[in-house]
Amino acid sequence: MSELLLRVLTERDELAFIQGAKLWSEDDLSWYAFDWQPGQPFAEYLARLRKNTAGLELPEGFVPNTMFYGFVDGQIVGRLHVRHRLSEALRRRGGHVGYAVVPPFRGRGYAQRMLRLALPTCERLGIQDVMLTCGDENVASYRVIEACGGCLTERFYDERDRIWVRRYSIVGSKLSGGAG
Repeated sequence: MSELLLRVLTERDELAFIQGAKLWSEDDLSWYAFDWQPGQPFAEYLARLRKNTAGLELPEGFVPNTMFYGFVDGQIVGRLHVRHRLSEALRRRGGHVGYAVVPPFRGRGYAQRMLRLALPTCERLGIQDVMLTCGDENVASYRVIEACGGCLTERFYDERDRIWVRRYSIVGSKLSGGAG
């Protein structure tokens, strides 16, 4: 399997980013990029991501965060979002880390590899107890979390989305690479 690099986007990534976006349906594009819409200049998107990381001019409901993209052989295979702290809403649902794999690349272990690569970043940000959530029916996602050392802390019904949700915690040595 080719090496996966997890990193923030740079100006040189525009073509790979656009190619990755084309692999998502319009309805699901927010799983790939929260703050970007087709036709928006890539430089504007990069500026928004930098502001998000610095905690500047955050959109309503956002907290300081860093968006990473997973690259394999120059192609974007997924993205991973690290929230530097939690709002009340994220404490309830969302957590510190969210990830998505580009549809044609699912089932190849990229989500697990991206999450493992992101845990030391969480530790550097001072997050000692990384919280993640996923839908109870999302077997692939909760297997990723569990493989990376996630311990199920709660299962609850989300009234707004009308689904059962799992909440996980990853703590201690698992953050610096000792998971699994």
